[in-house]
Amino acid sequence: MTGIPSDEPRHSLYEQLQAAESGGSGGERISRFADLAGGRYACAMAALISLYLLVVVYIYPQEILWLDITTTVVFVAGVVGTCMGYGRRRRASSLGWSKRYSAGFALSVGFFAVGVALLDSAEARPAWFWIPYAALTGLPLLATGLTRNSR
Repeated sequence: MTGIPSDEPRHSLYEQLQAAESGGSGGERISRFADLAGGRYACAMAALISLYLLVVVYIYPQEILWLDITTTVVFVAGVVGTCMGYGRRRRASSLGWSKRYSAGFALSVGFFAVGVALLDSAEARPAWFWIPYAALTGLPLLATGLTRNSR
């Protein structure tokens, strides 16, 4: 390294990551593991958010303090445990993972917020509406988890 700019073409970070993912069995293995770990993480978060919406719909209105606290603590422990487990197992992230996950998470949280707002407008909580709506709430994160990196 002489400090003189080289004539070698500089590659963008995206091009370098693509080359690493497609270059040999090591890159492919790391990329596949990153896709699977990220997919499991996103699917677990989707399930937690969907189930917590059902808790908010059916458990909270009963106004049983110990049950409200217990379900909230279980939800928070599930989220923290999922995040810590993913952080421990993750070696790399696939291309575009952060953007895909952020978009899926934002949409899921948006659906959750709309669901909570709908609770104020209706006294009845029919299962035929809330169970599919809870599934819809987790769908963006589930789609994120099932979407693999396109090369």
